[in-house]
This record gives sequence, structure tokens and C-alpha cells, in this order.
Amino acid sequence: MQKKLRPTIIGILASFLFFAGNVAQAETLNIAFPSGLKELFKYEFNVIELALENSDADMSLNVTEIDGLSGSRLVEMLKAGETDVIFGGYSPQRNESLLQINIPMTRGMLGHRVFMTHRDNLPALRQVKTLTDLKQFCIGAGSDWPDADIMEQNGFCVDRAPRNRLWDMLENKRFPLLTRAAHEAFRELPDLQRKYPDLVLVPDISLVYKFDFFIYVRKGNTQLQQLLTTGLERAYASGAFMKNFERDPSISHALAELSRLPYTFTIRNPILDPTTKNIDPKYWHGNLEFDTHQNRSSCPKNKITCPEQEGINMRYITDPSRFYLIAAKTPAFSVPLSY
Repeated sequence: MQKKLRPTIIGILASFLFFAGNVAQAETLNIAFPSGLKELFKYEFNVIELALENSDADMSLNVTEIDGLSGSRLVEMLKAGETDVIFGGYSPQRNESLLQINIPMTRGMLGHRVFMTHRDNLPALRQVKTLTDLKQFCIGAGSDWPDADIMEQNGFCVDRAPRNRLWDMLENKRFPLLTRAAHEAFRELPDLQRKYPDLVLVPDISLVYKFDFFIYVRKGNTQLQQLLTTGLERAYASGAFMKNFERDPSISHALAELSRLPYTFTIRNPILDPTTKNIDPKYWHGNLEFDTHQNRSSCPKNKITCPEQEGINMRYITDPSRFYLIAAKTPAFSVPLSY
């Protein structure tokens, strides 16, 4: 009897040791992030989790929150090996010094911008009908936000400041406009208004350019770059990515509100490198081709109204394959001041 049991016991022990060894081999992917902001970026962290879940690696994400952490400091930490991965808005500097995972995290929603303002500025802002009108107002932006470079190179007045000072400055009328991605603004405004009751969204206006968050890893870490790329590609193929995108309450709210805005101005993004500019359109919401037809001085008159034709009332409509900007006859949306 004892001889018969021995092989069975040995087999069980071998299986246990094999399983325990596999658990021990599970790796941790470390990411540093500014303290207090993790919940606001829950969607973006879910995207990284999706990449890991759909990869061949056994990895879990570990988030370390650090007080006062800036975007530039994050890049330095990644270069020094103090963190494994970061995400941030595309910039030439990040793209050149790090490895970028070339799948936009929010499908370009980060480039769909709306504006916060002090309610005292609303009468003047309601007169904005053209891109030239909009450029008469200075826009607040974070010191190291790539958006500031994009807007400056498109002829906007931009007032840069550390992120944590922007809302105080807006409340004190240091500048009339503060730029936020639409899904960020709708998510943040209720909490902001508890501290800054005079802060409101500017009715009717949005600004659109090709821009997004990307995941970055250290230069030379091609294995991790490929792992995350493969994970996101599989998440798209299985439908998991779009399910996460469509179910995010901030994004779904923003998409609904943006579709009703009467004045949507598109501008080019001059800081994109050729690789990022030519990312497969299926990864961008609406497949908008910001750097082709819509920004030429002569657009096809039968399908697209050129953004350069200022003074036109524009809105999105859907066609089976893409979104087009066309002339709209009537305004369709205003944001409640108490929103």
C-alpha cells in the first residue's frame, strides 16, 4: 500500500511546486503617478490593465503615488529605471527619448477640447463665432502640457502655469479660458464648482486636434513595448478595448455633449512625428483625418466644409465610415451654468 501511495504523493508535490514556481515568476509593472489623481485617470489605468491582461506575460500593475510629481519628472524617473512605464500626452521630446506604444489611449478624445471660464466672461465668449474670434482670448494650460505648444503654434495666446495653480488663476481672472479635454471637464467640473462656484463651461464651443495620451517605456525596452502593443491589439480584436471605452461614463457623456455643440473648430497638430500622424485610423475616434482634407486651403466641396472657412456653424454628423464636419443651420447645445 505504501509503495502505491508514494508515486501519487510525489506527483502531487511536483504539481504543487510547479504551480508555486509559476506564481513566484509573476512580475510587477511599476508606474509612478501624482498623488490624488489616480481616480481621475481610472480609464487610462484600465487601458494599461487591459494591455497586461491580453498579453502573454503574467504581470500586475503597481501604482506608486508621489506628491507634486510633474510630467518632466516622470520622464526622468522612467529613464533612470525608477519606474517601468508612464503615460502622458504625446510630445516630440517623449517620443524621441522613450519608446511609445503607438495606440492612442482615449481614441483621440484628449484632443477634443472644451473650455472652462469664470461666469463673468460668458457675455464676451458668447460672441465667439469663428476661430479668429476664439484667438482673442488667452488660454491657460499646464506648464508642461503639449497642448500649450500645439495652441501656440496655431496662433493662440497661451498662459502656462503649474497644473495645481490653474483653477485658482482662472477663478482670479488671470486668464479667461482654461483648456480641458471634454471627458476631463465633464468629470471634474462638479467637484471644482464646490471650491470655485463661479467656474462654468463655455457654451457652444469646442476645439479639436489630433492628440492623445500614449503609454511609454524606457528606450531599449523593446520587449515591454511589444508586450503592451500586442496586448492592446488583442484587446481591440476581442472587443474588450471598445467595451472599456464605450462604458466609461465620462467619455460617453462627453461624446453625447460634443455631438450637440454648434461651433467645433479644428486645428492641425504641428508637433506630431510621421509615425504618430499615420497611426491606423481605426484607433482614432471617428477616423478624423485632421492632417489631410480637413486642413487644406481647398477642401472637396461636395463632402467637407473646410475649417478655414470661418464664421460657419459646424457640427459632427456620422457617415458609415467616418465623421465629417458639415455646415449646421441651427445651434443645438448650451451648457447649463450650474452643470
